Amino acid sequence: MFDFETHDWIIVVFFVLGALLHGIAGFGYPIVGTAIIASFYPLKIAVAMVIVPCIILNLIMLRTGGTIIGNMIKYGKEYFWLFVMSFLGGLVGVRLLLLFPDSYLKIFLGVTLIVYIATQYSRFKIKFKKDKLTMSIAGFIVGVVGGVTNAIVAFLMIYLLGTDRQKQDMVIINNMSILITKVIQLFTLTPLIMQFSQKQMAMLGIVIAISMFFVYLGSKIRNRLSQEVFGHVISVVLFMLGIYALIQGIRIL
Repeated sequence: MFDFETHDWIIVVFFVLGALLHGIAGFGYPIVGTAIIASFYPLKIAVAMVIVPCIILNLIMLRTGGTIIGNMIKYGKEYFWLFVMSFLGGLVGVRLLLLFPDSYLKIFLGVTLIVYIATQYSRFKIKFKKDKLTMSIAGFIVGVVGGVTNAIVAFLMIYLLGTDRQKQDMVIINNMSILITKVIQLFTLTPLIMQFSQKQMAMLGIVIAISMFFVYLGSKIRNRLSQEVFGHVISVVLFMLGIYALIQGIRIL
């Protein structure tokens, strides 16, 4: 049996919470998983560790309100430019991940999320047009930030909330966008994953198994939430993630 240390079990517990959150809000798993692993390992290892389980959960979430293939075709047509530009942005973002210090990336993420949530609960709410140009620009920014920080949905939610999308749309669009980024990361970081120790591989297997159950449980809770409550849940989660990222960034300066 692998000799798991205390921090390894802490990581597993947070993956459970991340999966539950992902089922409820439609996002959160890669952000929570990356954040907790990055507390004990370099950010590059944290990003690589989350890739495979996240792809599996994304596919599960794409069954929301239909089938995986059906939803991918429907939303792929409607949000074509969002996904194409997030793919291109993701290519840029993954490269930047290897260049910039962790501290600056986390501070940038934290400040942006906190400022955004502050505007949402003020009279200066941020709204976006639903035209192709706005969608393309948002998609590229989402891709770059997602590739660099593993927090693609944090910025994607800013765009989706600003265009008043329904919760089912948010869940599917979020998970399709995350899936695009994860596939890019999988091809880019496969050499790093292949260097994982036997203990890290064992933890990866445990994480995948438990995450599948808790994301299913979270989706059942989401179905009982109203659109208004869902929006408040998203705002609270984004704010907490912003605070955490900011603290982590300042701590490692």
